[in-house]
Amino acid sequence: MNILLINTSRIWGGNEKWTHMAAHELSKRHNVSLVYRNRLLGETFDLDKYRLPFLNKLDIYTLYILKKIILDRKIEILISTNRKFFLLGASAAASTGCKHFVRCGIVWHVPNTFYYRRLFQNHIHGIIVNAQAVKNSLLQSGFIDPKKIHVIYNGLDTRKLDQTVIPEGSASHPFTVVSSGELVPRKCHDLTIKAFASFLHQNPESDARLILLGKGKQEKELKLLTSKLGIQTRVEFTGFLNNPYPALASADIMVSASQNEGISNAVLEAMYLRVPVISTPAGGIEEAVTHGENGFLFSLEDSSELADLMNLAYQIRENHLRSMGEKARVTVIKKFSSWKMGSELERALEMPPMLHNKQRTSTET
Repeated sequence: MNILLINTSRIWGGNEKWTHMAAHELSKRHNVSLVYRNRLLGETFDLDKYRLPFLNKLDIYTLYILKKIILDRKIEILISTNRKFFLLGASAAASTGCKHFVRCGIVWHVPNTFYYRRLFQNHIHGIIVNAQAVKNSLLQSGFIDPKKIHVIYNGLDTRKLDQTVIPEGSASHPFTVVSSGELVPRKCHDLTIKAFASFLHQNPESDARLILLGKGKQEKELKLLTSKLGIQTRVEFTGFLNNPYPALASADIMVSASQNEGISNAVLEAMYLRVPVISTPAGGIEEAVTHGENGFLFSLEDSSELADLMNLAYQIRENHLRSMGEKARVTVIKKFSSWKMGSELERALEMPPMLHNKQRTSTET
């Protein structure tokens, strides 16, 4: 198959990791190309690629060039990965005759409007989601055909993870908490910081540290919060890291306080590196984390419960926590392999079209 992936993000995040993994796996057996907006994102892909402006969801110039690429490369499958630009992908696919798939990586309650009904029924052949919880949220719309939705768990490229070496000096801190993700409100890093401050108050002798991996528009605000709480010397902001795995592997526990996810790549990476996770039940995280066995779950926006779980992890760090880390790794190996993701994605793309208007025509005849 000739496949074209569209990623319009300006930053690197979970969706971009998925795009990279999908391209890597599919290119083993098919011709895969990429259309992108961010120059730095494009540099991470070793395949045929085209940079387009994507000024807005009705960008005529981008649509024109996109259609030309599809026709020139004889694209059969177009995969849109950012919902703001689903319309551009749908328009390009409809005018060139290729199949149009979209990818939804977080819980999304699609509005029941004429626009979305027409888009999902008439211009989207298939929907790739990374958790059953995401599928369930889409079905609440009442107009999306469940046969179009394919639950395909994110896969991990474990080659780089397997090469991870914990940096020297990590042992100087007896207890390390890490949180990974863009510094934006949806990730609730402020909740993590407040809980960590409470944990330090309960354990003043711990010499613990919190590492925040990532960057974003909340960075200044979050740094001010650490100063206000008097813990600025215990919190490290790393910014964006090309290779965050050594820092992740050095942690005793990883915290994900996100309000909305599918199943976070960062969570899966931590689990593979034998780092148990304390997470909200956002999205499909309960499809990966079993409370008390390979990690912990806490109520959304409850910093006291999170602080208590940090304290519990600290108390059991010498024995049971390591056992939980081993179970976390086994979970990822069994359910979230890159090979499995690639093969399931390939099968989904090969399925016959599922458009509402084609089904209606068949019934009428």
